[in-house]
Amino acid sequence: MQSGKSSYIKYLDNNALNVEAKGKDERYYTVGMDLGSIKLNGFDCYLFGTPGLLRFSVMRNIVTSGSDGIIFIFDSVHPEKDDSAIVILNSVRKLLPTNIPVVFLANKQDVEGARPPEIIRQQNYLPENSKIFPTSTTTGLNIKESITHLVNIIYEEYSSLIQVLRTHENDIPGLAEELKKDSIEIKNLLNNLEIKRFIEVDRVQKTYKVRSGLKYLV
Repeated sequence: MQSGKSSYIKYLDNNALNVEAKGKDERYYTVGMDLGSIKLNGFDCYLFGTPGLLRFSVMRNIVTSGSDGIIFIFDSVHPEKDDSAIVILNSVRKLLPTNIPVVFLANKQDVEGARPPEIIRQQNYLPENSKIFPTSTTTGLNIKESITHLVNIIYEEYSSLIQVLRTHENDIPGLAEELKKDSIEIKNLLNNLEIKRFIEVDRVQKTYKVRSGLKYLV
């Protein structure tokens, strides 16, 4: 809560939308979701911000479903929020496959008393190999670097599949055979990849084309 999720998305997309409400403390809280987008070297990246209040678990479940990666933000200035943050992190992880990448942010590094990333890692027992960026949505510190890092990981997960897709653009039955999927499974796969903007489907010709420009970012 109030860790900088909406500010993170707003930094990347000035036109981002937010469903929020004013609390009794006169602060604004996300009660629905944030929605933004950014283009990164061939990728259309859609950013969905979840509510930080524990009681909005239903909205988090809806927004999280189908995600390719998670950017999880810790408030580095307020360690008393960590317990709630870990509850949310664990609940989100249960909704997604175990191979979904998670990138952590130690946000508000511009504020006096902010904990460095390694302290947050130790205090919350995060894996040693997890990536934690020191960030500030006020100064822009590591905001673009963190999203680029996550997108590269996601691309790496899809890269071998993309190579297979390119060799079967005019042969969907051959694709199904190579991936060992039946007609319904291959249809669902292609529909999902179309939604994620990895491919463009021609339903009249019963073909698809892998979008050009998909590559690692620098």
